[in-house]
Amino acid sequence: MASLTDGTKAILHHDRVGRGFRFGLGLAIVVGTAGSAVANEDATDGPSDQALLTLDHKWPAVPEDRAPSMEDRVTDHLTDWGNHVGGEMDAWSHHFAKLHVDGRGRRAQLHIGGGNEHVELNFDSNWLFTDGKAYAKVHLELALQGHRFQIELPDMDVSRDSYHGEGLTQVNVSVLERRF
Repeated sequence: MASLTDGTKAILHHDRVGRGFRFGLGLAIVVGTAGSAVANEDATDGPSDQALLTLDHKWPAVPEDRAPSMEDRVTDHLTDWGNHVGGEMDAWSHHFAKLHVDGRGRRAQLHIGGGNEHVELNFDSNWLFTDGKAYAKVHLELALQGHRFQIELPDMDVSRDSYHGEGLTQVNVSVLERRF
């Protein structure tokens, strides 16, 4: 304390300010000592081995997860569930209704149909689910007493919409279709 001036002694003796002053003085000494150690390290041959250890050496990276992502797992479960429902539909309807789902391709195929030697009806549809819509290509086949009629319906898309807070399903059908 001999090197401190009288004003500094007064600050040290004051209770609240003195504690803060001592803490700041101690912090300055620690920072100054650390700074001189880094300066001394730069002046020597090079940094020590302790300084070269980085966080990567102390804590290696977590191994990369090669399992399918959560999105793919949910998609696969929904695909399996859709195909299970399709298989049950096929069995319950005695092969008149079939459903096949491809979740990763965002596609589904629905077939409804059957008949006998007098009348037969087959409804085939391919669905693509993208951009919040379902796009459908539908093919209808009717047979009466050996005469077959094939109708390919225009492409349509199905989407959700609302009107005054009421949910609705919007079906857009192309009435005029141009093909080049």
